[in-house]
This record gives sequence, C-alpha cells and structure tokens, in this order.
Amino acid sequence: MDELVILLKDWVQRLKGIDLNLDPCEEAILKYSLAGKSYSQMSDDIPNYELSTIANIKSPKLFKRLREVTGTNINKKNCKLVLTQLLEKNNQQAIAGKNNHLSHINLHEAPDFSDFYGRSQELSDLQRLIVTERLRVLGVLGMSGIGKTALIRELVENIHSHFDYVIWKSLEYSPGLEEILAAIEHYFPFNNSETNINNKISHLINHLNQHRCLLIFDKWEAVIENGEESLNQRQIYPNYENFLRKIGESKHKSCLIFTSIQKPRVMDLLLSRQNISELSLSGLKNQEAKALLTNLGLFDPGVEALIKCCQGHPLALNLAAEMIKNIHNGHILKLLEGTIFMHDAMLGILDKQFSYLSNLERNIMKKLAAEAEPKLTHQIFKYFPSQPHAYIIQAVNNLWQIRLIEKEEIQEYQALWVLNPLIKKYIKRRYH
Repeated sequence: MDELVILLKDWVQRLKGIDLNLDPCEEAILKYSLAGKSYSQMSDDIPNYELSTIANIKSPKLFKRLREVTGTNINKKNCKLVLTQLLEKNNQQAIAGKNNHLSHINLHEAPDFSDFYGRSQELSDLQRLIVTERLRVLGVLGMSGIGKTALIRELVENIHSHFDYVIWKSLEYSPGLEEILAAIEHYFPFNNSETNINNKISHLINHLNQHRCLLIFDKWEAVIENGEESLNQRQIYPNYENFLRKIGESKHKSCLIFTSIQKPRVMDLLLSRQNISELSLSGLKNQEAKALLTNLGLFDPGVEALIKCCQGHPLALNLAAEMIKNIHNGHILKLLEGTIFMHDAMLGILDKQFSYLSNLERNIMKKLAAEAEPKLTHQIFKYFPSQPHAYIIQAVNNLWQIRLIEKEEIQEYQALWVLNPLIKKYIKRRYH
C-alpha cells in the first residue's frame, strides 16, 4: 500500500503540478483504507487521534482533497479500486494482486459502504470457495438489511484481481434478463446479434469459459415470483431460473454470485452438483456488532443488551443507534426500557421480506411468535393437522435458510426452533 501512495503522489505532482501534502494522520488513514481497515482498527494504530476525530474530521477532509485532485468519486470504500484504475489509465504501475493484474472492472451499480465490520470468517470461506475451489454459482441468502450486499462488495475488493472481468448488476427494479445480458455483453469485446434468449445465454457461457469472469447479481428477490408480483415479474422470472440453471450446469471457469432474501427454487436442484454453494447470513458476532456501535458513538452500559435485542442485525443496530443519539442523548438503556424498539424503516423492510413468504411460512412464524418456548418440528406439525408433514418441513427449512427462524439447540436429533426478539416484535406489531 505504501507503493500505491507513492505512485499517487508522483502522478499528482507530475500531471497536476501540485504536492498532495498529506499530514501523517491523513497518510495513515489512506494507507489503512487501502488495506481495508475500519476506523476503529485505525484508531488503535494512529497515536494521538480519537476514533471520532479520525472518522468524522480527518477522513472526510482527506477524501474531499483526493476527489479534488483526482477528479474522481473516491471514498474510503472504493479508494483501492479507483486509485489502481486511475494509475493504470495514466500508464502507471497498478498494484492489483500478486501478478500485478488489473481486471476489467465495472461496479457502477454496486453500492458504496463507508465502513465494513467483521465477517472475517465468511470472507475467508468465500474467497477459498471462489478463488481456490472455483465455484460456478454462489447464492448469499438472508434477511433484508443483514449485510449480504456489503459482504459481497467487500469480497470483490479482496478477489477482483483473480478475474479478467468483474461486472456487478442490480436486479432491484426487476429488469428483464434480455436487458441484463445486453448490458453484460457491452463490456465484452464481441458482437452478439442473437435475439433468442437461450442462444444469448449459451453465447455468454461460451465467453465465461474463455475468460475468468465474476458476475454479481444483487437483489435476486426482485425477479422472483411472490404473492404480490406484477405481470412483468411472472413473465421474466422463468428466464432467470433457466439462466441460473444453465450457469450452474454448464462447464466454464467463471463465477456467478447472487444475493437474495428468498432462495430461488432451482437452487435445490443445483446444490447436488459440485461447484455450487450457498451461504445463509446471520447477524454480526458480538465483537463485530460492538465495533459497529463504537463507530456510531455508542458505548456501555447497554451495548450487549442492544446487540442481543437486535440479534446483531446491522441495519437494526444502525437505526436504533440513530434513535438513541437523537432522543436519548446516547443512553442505550433508555431505549430498551419497556417494549423492544422497532424503527418504522425496519417495519417496511420486514414487510417486503414477509411478502415473499408462502401462507404456510407466515403462519408458522405467527405460531412461533405466540409461544414462550422454542418448538420442535413435530410440535409445529400439530399447528397444521391438515398439512402434509413434508410441506411443513420444507417451509421450516426455507425459513431457516433465510434466518427468519433460529435453532435454539438440538434435542432428540431435532432442532428447537425459535424467533429472535426483533422478528417476534415485528409479527406482534403487524399481525396482533
């Protein structure tokens, strides 16, 4: 990272005719940002500067200065990619992995995150699966706001140099597959006059076998059929299922990652194959969530109680922290007095999540929310005497895969199922 900073200073001096003039703290922030460190980690290594000073004063000033001198939209999260591309474009030596290899990277549709917390085990596992074991398809599943997109965004920072092409596409507004494929083809050096969707998929797979490509489809749930889907969704989703199946079944040397709050049906057929995997994402671990709250300016007493209340859900913690600072002057325990806090924004997010559930899945959640104790699967059978057990088992498994229910413990070779307090509060607000 020192070499990249030296190259940047040299480029600014040579082409802009000015000195970058970073003070020691600013230079340290830049180097640590390039290394992917959080502000809380920086505060341990930069003497004489508090965390709040680093995050709220020095860093904004640094990146404002860098935006001015480089003419790019550079920030803490994207600085490594932006500076590497900038210096490559200007015939400088780019530092992008052990082979000094720079991918064709397009992250225009990827969101930016100012900071990233924890997930070191998940990142390590995913890097091994994708880079070493060469997964063809990876699904990242979990509740809305749990951090699926942030995790994959961070993963791309770590592994982009292993690929010839990295292309991020958002499905948030339910685009047709034809539109997505046309956009992807635009980045590749070939002309494809095919109009038949199956031929276009085959043509893309051929390219995925010629070049090592990383495709990210964020918010896959936006094209999944659900109880509230539009006619457009009913028409476009079969193409996406067919696309996912062919990417998983065909031999190639690339990887498709998708994030979703609902598991695509076709994944159940693909998981029996090699090079196909999925990750169900839970909340942050205790220490990771503490680092997030510390960076948000919240400290004991009450930190662990707040984390338990939100089950480490990053968005829920952020929303609660905002309310604690605005209304309770930073006193966490004041917010936790009485009933569990549920921000209106969180209600809206969970409304969307629940719209993708089947009636049986919703009813299982409602029954568990009314119980004081966890329940075994055979006890859940008794709630629905007219439903085949196989349907109930499948519904419970679906809810577990997206972490709307949790395993309390294992008893008699069966899991005890329970709702976390956040979900239980939501159900009571919406359905009672």
